[in-house]
Amino acid sequence: MRQTQQPFPEAAWLLSLSNNIGLYIHVPFCESKCAYCDFYSFKADEAIYSEYTAALCQHIAAAGARLSAVADTLYFGGGTPSVLGGNRIAEITQSAKEHFKLKNAEITVEANPADNLSDDLKTMAEAGVNRLSLGVQSAVDDELKALSRRHCCKDVVRTVNNARIVGIDNISVDLMLGIPYQTMSSLKTSLDFILSLEPQHISCYILKIEPDTPFGKADTDSLFLASEDTVADMYLYTSEYLRKNGFEHYEISNFAKPGYRSKHNMKYWQCKEYLGLGPAAHSFLNGKRFYFERDLYKYLSSPEITDDGDGGDSEEYIMLRMRTSDGLSFSEYENIFGKPVSDKILKTAAKLSKNGLVKLTDKGFSLTVNGYLLSNSCISELLM
Repeated sequence: MRQTQQPFPEAAWLLSLSNNIGLYIHVPFCESKCAYCDFYSFKADEAIYSEYTAALCQHIAAAGARLSAVADTLYFGGGTPSVLGGNRIAEITQSAKEHFKLKNAEITVEANPADNLSDDLKTMAEAGVNRLSLGVQSAVDDELKALSRRHCCKDVVRTVNNARIVGIDNISVDLMLGIPYQTMSSLKTSLDFILSLEPQHISCYILKIEPDTPFGKADTDSLFLASEDTVADMYLYTSEYLRKNGFEHYEISNFAKPGYRSKHNMKYWQCKEYLGLGPAAHSFLNGKRFYFERDLYKYLSSPEITDDGDGGDSEEYIMLRMRTSDGLSFSEYENIFGKPVSDKILKTAAKLSKNGLVKLTDKGFSLTVNGYLLSNSCISELLM
C-alpha cells in the first residue's frame, strides 16, 4: 500500500513498491542547440561539468541514504550526457552503484555521434555502461542540416563501431519523422541506413513544433514540412518496415529486437517508481510526482523538489499502459486497484475495436498501430 498520509515533501521520499526503482540523471549540456529542441540544455565549460558532477554525486548519496532503495536502471539523458566525458560519467555511475546498488542494471548514456567518443566509450564501458542511445534523426544531409545536427553518417558508423569494440553492444538510435525536406523516399534511405547499423532498439519520434524554439518562431511554410497525412503515412510505413525487419513495435514511438525493450523507459509506462536528479528531472515515488526546476544554478546551490501532484491512479495507469503494445491487462488492473475495469471503459474499448483502433481480447486491450496515431483522442475517449 502507498503511504501518502505524510505531507509533501516527506511523503515523496517514501518507497512503497516492491520493484526496484529506476534512476534518471539529467545532463543539461550540449555543444550546440538544435532548432527543434525544447529540452532544458545549453553550452557550458569544463569547470561547470566538474561542479555539476560533484553535486550529482552528493545528491545521489543523500537520496540513497533517505530511500535505502535498489535500482536496476540508470539513464543519463539530456542535453547530451556524453559531453561530460567518460571519467565524469564513470564517477556518477560509481556513486549510483554505491548508494543504489544497481542490481543487474541497464545503464544507458545518450550521445551525439558527431563527437569522437572512442576513449570516453572505453571508460564508460569499464564503469558499467552497457547501452548507448544515439541521436541519429536522419541519414540525409539536407535534413540533418535543417535540424541543426552536427554529425554525418560516417560519424554514426564510427561511434557504433567504437561502442561495440569496447563491449557496449546494446545500441539504440533515434529517428525523426515529419522533419524539414523529408519524403517517403528519404525516410526509406534513413531507415535502411539505421538497419545497416544492426541496432537493438530504434526510437521514432514525430516532430512536434515547440513554441520557444527556432522552429516554433519560424514561418511554417519556410520549414518545408510534409502534410499531416503524409506524416501519418510515414509513421505507418516505418512501423510496418521495422516489424518486417524483426523489430517489435512495443510502444507508440519505440521498436526493439526481442529482449531489448528499454527497461528504464518501461518503468514510466508501467507506473513503476523512479527518481530523477538534475534540473528539469522528474520523479515518481510513493504515489507522488515531483521535479526539480529548470535552473542549473539553483540546483547547484539549493536543490528543492516541486510538488507535481499525486500519480499512479487508475486513469493515469490506463493512459500510460495504452502507450504500449502490452496494453491493459484486466487481471493486473484488478490486482492493483482492487476492482475490475468499468463497464463504461469496456464499452468504449469495444467501439474503438470496431473502428480498428483497439485490439480487444478476453484478457485485456491495447491500441493498434492506427490507434497509436490517434492515441490522445482514443485515450481521452476511454477515460471520459
